[in-house]
Amino acid sequence: MSHAISIKNVSKFYGDYRAIKDISFDIQDNEFFTLLGPSGCGKTTLLRMIAGFEIPSGGVIKLHGTDIQSLPAHQRRVNTVFQNYALFPHMTLAQNIGFGLQMLKWSKEKIAARVDEMLELVHMRSFASRMPSALSGGQQQRIALARALAPKPEVLLLDEPLSALDLKLRQSMRDELQQLQRDTGITFIFVTHDQEEALAMSDRICVLAEGTVQQISSPNEIYENPNNKFVADFIGETNFMPVTINSHDKATVSVTNPLGIELNVPNKGFSQGQEATMSLRPEKISINTPGLEVNLQGKIVHRTYMGGYTHYKVRTENATELRISKRNTISNDTEYNLDQQVAIGFSKASVRVLSQ
Repeated sequence: MSHAISIKNVSKFYGDYRAIKDISFDIQDNEFFTLLGPSGCGKTTLLRMIAGFEIPSGGVIKLHGTDIQSLPAHQRRVNTVFQNYALFPHMTLAQNIGFGLQMLKWSKEKIAARVDEMLELVHMRSFASRMPSALSGGQQQRIALARALAPKPEVLLLDEPLSALDLKLRQSMRDELQQLQRDTGITFIFVTHDQEEALAMSDRICVLAEGTVQQISSPNEIYENPNNKFVADFIGETNFMPVTINSHDKATVSVTNPLGIELNVPNKGFSQGQEATMSLRPEKISINTPGLEVNLQGKIVHRTYMGGYTHYKVRTENATELRISKRNTISNDTEYNLDQQVAIGFSKASVRVLSQ
């Protein structure tokens, strides 16, 4: 598979501040690739360097094998969709989409055909003569996408494009973006701090923290097998507990943990006596379910009903508190009350032991 974007030993300094710290990875052709991380982690800086709005302090960025360092932004076969859409308020939607094509000296006939094709792609053909001010946020977002896709870029960059939309619209736009990427076959590089967005849309996710890559993998792998405590904490919710590595061999290690259970886990380079972190996702823990490997007694100390799920906090006999997410699968499903004694259990295969 060919690489749409190759990033090799790229760094970015602002004065003495190092925003990007010597990172390297490849983004495949026709991939929905997400840069995910908290504010200030470097994801937007990296996107702007690919776009040509920022110049790397070191390293190389290639587009389909060609070094694009020396190319100004307008000469790169890359387009960007911004958070605020940046539509021209004095132009109709058709004129907005066609503007970039005029700058590229396309013929009027070719522009008209491409504008019509783009309006059809985003289901906005009947809106062609409207002004941006007459549109909802979601409709403006579609036109911004159509305008960016019209010149047939090799890569489309999306800088938190859904953050200004309300929750319902954001969720529907996720599906539309995924479908748009499949329909066009263009590589999408999506920037977000919203882990749910990243999990829902991406082929692969790059988790960034303080200018460094923490993990690059599929959504499933990132969630189920995080590389370290930061990734586990940033992607979804989890119960963290300190553990100490005891005896170990090449394949497995045993750990001392606050739950008082015997636990052997894969050895990921741990050494004897090392302090580490145990991670257990709330949805991996069951309440009053017989036949599980690990069974503990506890008391419900907190409950939050969230419609599809009820979230509980259970304090075990040794005073460890665990968050548990229980899916409400049927009407009038069992609810557990505050201070109720319950049995909780989980599989040892659900436990991850992570470096700090």
